[in-house]
Formats: sequence, structure tokens, C-alpha cells
Amino acid sequence: MAIGLARMFGVRLPLNFNSPYKAGSIIEFWRRWHMTLSRFLRDYLYFPLGGNKRGRGHRYGNLMVVMLLGGLWHGAGWNFALWGALHGTYLIINHLWRGLAHGTRPLAPSFLARWAGRTITLLTVVVAWVLFRATTIEGAGGLLASMSGLNGIDDVLGLAGLMPRPSADFAYLSPRQLLWIGGLWAVCWFCPNTQEWMCGQRPALDFNPRPFRRSPWFPWRWRTTWPYAVATIGVTSYAVLNLFAPSEFLYFQF
Repeated sequence: MAIGLARMFGVRLPLNFNSPYKAGSIIEFWRRWHMTLSRFLRDYLYFPLGGNKRGRGHRYGNLMVVMLLGGLWHGAGWNFALWGALHGTYLIINHLWRGLAHGTRPLAPSFLARWAGRTITLLTVVVAWVLFRATTIEGAGGLLASMSGLNGIDDVLGLAGLMPRPSADFAYLSPRQLLWIGGLWAVCWFCPNTQEWMCGQRPALDFNPRPFRRSPWFPWRWRTTWPYAVATIGVTSYAVLNLFAPSEFLYFQF
């Protein structure tokens, strides 16, 4: 929507998100997520601090400082500081793992390694999002405890919607919500993003499609065919019917 609205006013926005939840590592996640902010943090914080030119220890310290400041950029709160520190820790572990596993010449991962990396990355990012979204540290700790099973397996199954809710402390998921999450998860991992759909439409998006590899089984192209039209009409109709439902915009609290 942002890209299309900007083009209506003659503004060409830079590419900012490139399917970050398809990332196979935290390093790749930050190359795909909020790319304009990542470039700003890299060019105006990481490089002036010395980058990776002063040894491995200094590099890891720079990564932690940059991610802490990136967290505080979202809001002056302990939850944002902890979110940044957690992602800084993720990045340090990822770089250490790469150094230990591959040395100076990274190897092409196998099919299982790619999907294991993608799954682990998604889970770690979801854990960090709890800190980002929580209003208090205590609330984040309680939800993380339930997610990890510290409140019992019945609490985990209740959060997953697999058994009746045992208490009123948490709002558990319904089967309908589970279907939505599963369907959107599949869209997130297996469907093309906006830039991939619009490959070949360079004048419209000013986007170079070469970094994206098309699947030989699903050669995605933008075509004005009935399936796309029906899907667009369906999603639009659902959105219109829910226009007046309460929806809190996250960034209002910053």
C-alpha cells in the first residue's frame, strides 16, 4: 500500500521489507527487515564505531551497542532495550556459529539445514516480539513462561488452542484463529512478496528483480487473470466488512 500510494504522488520509495520471515538466520533477517533503518544503523552507528575492523571482540561489542540503540529508537522503555539486547545476542551467536561452522568460506546449506535455520530464526524472532509488544516486563515474562511450558503443559496446549482453557489468566487461541495463523504462516513462507509479483514492472516500482530467485515449480508472474481477481475481491471484501472493528495501531504508543 505504501509503495502504491507513494507512486500515485510520483514518489519512489526504496525497498524496505523483503520477506523477512523467510530468512534462514538472524543475520539474513536484519538484511530483509526494515532495510532502510538497518542501513541507517549500519552507516551512522556501526561503521563509525569501527565496524569489524578492530577484531572479533570489538565487532561483537559494536553489534550489541547498535542493536540496543535500535531498540531504544522505537521507544524509551526497558522492554525495547531488552528487545534490542536480545537481537544483539542473537547476532553475536549467529556470527560465532558461522565462524565455527564454516570458517572464512561459508558453505551452501543443505535443504534440511535451510529449513532448520528458517524455523529456528522464526521462533527466536517471535520470542523477541513478545518483549517488543508487551506493556510491562512482568507481562512479557508471564507470556514467555507460558510459551515455554513453565506453567505446565496444559497452559501450552491451551495457548495453542488444543485443549479447553484451564484458567482466566490468558486469552487462548480458538480453532478459527489457529486456522488463520496456519494459513498466514503458509503465505509468509511459500508465497511471493510484492516485489516478486511485480518483477517485469520496473518502471512502476523501480526495482531490480535480479536478487530474487524464482522457483522452477512456481514461476511467479504478475498476470491479470481470474484467480488473482477473485483473491483480490475476496480479501478486499473481508477488509471492508471489518472496517469498523476495533484495531489498535501499535505505533500509537511510541
